Amino acid sequence: ELLRRAMTGWSGAIGPPVALADAAKSLRWAEAAVRLMERGLLPSGEVLHCTEHTEALVLLQPEELIEDLARRCLAPLEHCGPAHGRRLAETLLAWLETRGGAPEVAARLGVHPQTVRYRLRQIRELWGDEVDDPDRRFELELVLRARRLRGQLGRA
Repeated sequence: ELLRRAMTGWSGAIGPPVALADAAKSLRWAEAAVRLMERGLLPSGEVLHCTEHTEALVLLQPEELIEDLARRCLAPLEHCGPAHGRRLAETLLAWLETRGGAPEVAARLGVHPQTVRYRLRQIRELWGDEVDDPDRRFELELVLRARRLRGQLGRA
C-alpha cells in the first residue's frame, strides 16, 4: 500500500511474485502489461499488479494467436452486418458466461427476453451444434472475451 501511494500518477507494472531464480519470468509479465498499457488496453496512470490482470495478459498476448482463433471461430458472423454481428456476439458471450436462459441473458444485456430468444435462434442457425461442443464453447468464450477486453464488444 505504501508503494501504491508513493507511485500515484506513475504508470508501471509489478510482475507476479516468484522465486529469485524465476525473476525473468516476472519481468516478462510486467513488460507485457506495460505494452498493453501503452496500447490503451490496460489502465495507465497507476502501477498495476499483473496478478490482478491475468485475463487480459493471457488473452491479449500474443495478439496474433487470439486473432487467428477469432477469425476461425467467428467466421459465421462474416455474413452479418457489423452492428448485427456485434449484437449477436454480445448475446453469445452473455449466454456462454451466464449459462442461463433468455431472462438471465436479457437482464445482463438490458434487452427484452424475446429479443434474446430471437438472437439465440440466429446463433443456432449460424453455428449449429457447435455451440453444444464444450471445446468449441470454450474457444468462442476466449475470443469473445478478448474482443470485449479490446473494447470491441460491450461490457454486459
